[in-house]
Amino acid sequence: MKKKLSLPQQVIAEKTVTILLVRGENPDGEAIYAYVAVRADRLEAFIEAQKTGTFYPEDYGVIIEADTGEPSAEIRKKMEDEYGFNHKLMVDIPDSERAYAITAQLRDSNQDEDDEDEDEDEDD
Repeated sequence: MKKKLSLPQQVIAEKTVTILLVRGENPDGEAIYAYVAVRADRLEAFIEAQKTGTFYPEDYGVIIEADTGEPSAEIRKKMEDEYGFNHKLMVDIPDSERAYAITAQLRDSNQDEDDEDEDEDEDD
C-alpha cells in the first residue's frame, strides 16, 4: 500500500531524480536498453508499468540514451561522466515495494543533505 507523503516530502520527491537503466525487447524481439531519468514521486508507477507488458518509459521519465543491444563503452562513459551513473552499484528494482523503499531512502538522503546545508549556513 502506498503511503501518502506530507507536503515537504512531496516537494522533495518531485525534485529528486534517479537515473535507471532499463532493459527489454522491442516489438521485433530485439534487445533494447534505455537510460531513463525518473522523478522519485513517479518511481513506483514506473516500476508497476513495467509489469504490464508493453511499456513506454517516456511516459514516466525522460529518455537520456536508448538503443538496441547493450550500451556501448562510449555511452556507459558518457552516463558516468555527465550523470554520475555508477554501473558497478546498480540496484535491481523488482517490484513497487522495493521502489517505495528506494524512494524513501532517496527522500531521507535528500532531507539529511538539506539539514546539513542549513547547519552550515547557521555556522557562517
